[in-house]
Amino acid sequence: MDLSHVPAAREKGWYLALMAPNTKGPNYAWLDPSRLYCHPQVFSDHMGGTKGVAPGGLWGHPAPPYLSPQGLQDCVSDLLQPFQGDPIDLVAGIDAMGFILGAAVAATLHKGFLAIRKAGHLCVETLAEPYTDYSGREKVMEMRTDTVTPGVRILLVDQWVETGGTMRAAIRLV
Repeated sequence: MDLSHVPAAREKGWYLALMAPNTKGPNYAWLDPSRLYCHPQVFSDHMGGTKGVAPGGLWGHPAPPYLSPQGLQDCVSDLLQPFQGDPIDLVAGIDAMGFILGAAVAATLHKGFLAIRKAGHLCVETLAEPYTDYSGREKVMEMRTDTVTPGVRILLVDQWVETGGTMRAAIRLV
C-alpha cells in the first residue's frame, strides 16, 4: 500500500484503509488508527507545487508528511457530520487516544478542548469517577473542576468504544 497516496475520488471513509489490523494479539486493540493520524497529503500541480513536492519546496525535496494530513481531516469531517447545527461549547477527549481526535475536532470547530484523564495526572482540583476498562480492570478517570459549568454543551470524543466503560465514566463526569 502506498501510504502517501490520496485517492483522487475520495469515497466516504476512504481513510479507513490506512488503519492497520492488530498483529500483536488479543491484548491489543483490533485496529490501529495511528497511521491515519500521520498520513501525508501528496501535493499536485493545482495546489501550487509538483507531485510529491511542497509548494515552494526547496530543491525538489518531498513535502514533509505533516503538512496536510488529509486522512485525519476527512475522518474528522465525517465524525462531525451527525452534529451539523448542534450547539457545541466544548470538546472533551478521553485519555489517551481520544486526545488526538478530540483535539482535531476542537480545532476544526474552533472550540476549547478538555482532557478527561486517567487518575493521577492532573495537578488541579478534579472530579473522579471509577470505571471498568475493556480488560475488566477497575480504574478511575478524572476531570478538572474549573472548566465545566451547568449548561455547557460538551461533545465527548474517544478513538473507539469497546465495552463503553470509559465513555460511561466520562458522561458521568461531565
